[in-house]
Amino acid sequence: MKVGYANTIVLLHLRQALENLLMGKVCLTEGVREVVQWCWSNHGLDDELFRPFIGVDSETDRFPVGQVRQLWSTEGLAAVDAGRVAAEEHYRAWIMDSVNSLLGAVAAELATSAFTDPAPK
Repeated sequence: MKVGYANTIVLLHLRQALENLLMGKVCLTEGVREVVQWCWSNHGLDDELFRPFIGVDSETDRFPVGQVRQLWSTEGLAAVDAGRVAAEEHYRAWIMDSVNSLLGAVAAELATSAFTDPAPK
């Protein structure tokens, strides 16, 4: 089921999050979280495309990523990082396939997207 209208700004942010994940600019856990934050916005895409990301986000939500890591002790990070790396390796192929599928859908939707809510028909 498609969610909302195709908002250009949302799609551009989503595309950037997907490209960051694909190019390894962020770890898989952080990249999945970046994608999930856009799944509830007006993107005009089939919500089924987001399910792998939502599932992996749920499975990895206990792992600290980003700036919050600065608040953890070195010992605490060492204790959880091994689990995060193992989970990321377990889900990597599935998520990368999902990234490619979602990127294709984003590219197609961008061609007809709008910066504002289209007028009611």
